[in-house]
Amino acid sequence: MYVVVRILKVKKNHQADVIERFMSRNLMSKSKGYVKSILLLDSKHKDFDLFRQEIYWTDKRAFFVWEGSPEHIAMHKNRKEQGIKRPEEIIEMSRETYEVVGEL
Repeated sequence: MYVVVRILKVKKNHQADVIERFMSRNLMSKSKGYVKSILLLDSKHKDFDLFRQEIYWTDKRAFFVWEGSPEHIAMHKNRKEQGIKRPEEIIEMSRETYEVVGEL
């Protein structure tokens, strides 16, 4: 299994916005090889909240097929053409990838 982790540093009082976007079904969730997504919240910080989104794929190839798919590319192209930027509440975002090597 292959896991893509997105870490979002978000302004306080915007938890509902992030959760709402996460909970809406999207094209990615219909992609072959997609397994599941989990959204975790760390709200202990005074000035911001941290969200960790874990996206599980059957394998690395399935993720790269999605990332290179016409649907994924068009989604980003359309946002750029429409001038849609990152939501204001997101202070910072990063991405990490992992291969699952053990599970209990």
